Amino acid sequence: MDLASEIYPGGYYELMRRLEQRQAPFRAPLAVLPEADADLAPYFERLTDGSAALPEGDRCDAPKKMQSLRQQLHGAPEVLALHAMVIAILRRREPPPEAVALFMRLWRDHGARLAALLSARWMIAAATTFADHGETMDQRLGGQGLSLLFDLIKLHESERRLSGRPASKPFRRRTPAEIEEPLAFDLSPYSLRTGDLDKNMLARLWRHAEADAVLRPLGFAMLRMVMSDERTVFARIQKFKKRDRWFED
Repeated sequence: MDLASEIYPGGYYELMRRLEQRQAPFRAPLAVLPEADADLAPYFERLTDGSAALPEGDRCDAPKKMQSLRQQLHGAPEVLALHAMVIAILRRREPPPEAVALFMRLWRDHGARLAALLSARWMIAAATTFADHGETMDQRLGGQGLSLLFDLIKLHESERRLSGRPASKPFRRRTPAEIEEPLAFDLSPYSLRTGDLDKNMLARLWRHAEADAVLRPLGFAMLRMVMSDERTVFARIQKFKKRDRWFED
């Protein structure tokens, strides 16, 4: 491949170099985490205090990262700041096994409560962490699938909103003669009327979540969001399947 024609300058070498730089480990990460046998229930009752100023330090300073997260989550249950900090540690190279154990304990013992509190952003982060550190195949495959699903929805919907069209409203269906542009990689177009790619994708992810009790609260919460929110490509596709008049605006 001609390097000058690559969509991302520097290609995968630069993408990997950037990723490696962002994964530099925190210094003394366990200093900001509770003891391994600490009772986690009180973290759901206490509220996060993010009023203190950020301490000195660089992006590898764990106390600075912890306080940054507290500021972002000020007033929310403290478990959200703890969960976010554990994820931040696990995204870096050579994370301590104690952080992995804490993440799994949060979801094993308090998964339903935690899933009910998380925003979509932190659900995606949790799914990515299951993909990287899950203890079972369903946790890893399900976490990876959920993470990619929501990341791609975010990318797709971010570009689509430039059209100014409401996210819940499909584009006008053009006649076959008006559609000339081929898909990327010369893929066959998805059949908006009869295709089942979307159904199979969601069903496979549901199967992974259903099969693993630890992943289940997160997986079910995320997939129910896809099932109920009208502002995604999945919802718009279903509207095409239900249309009697395909060429209406």
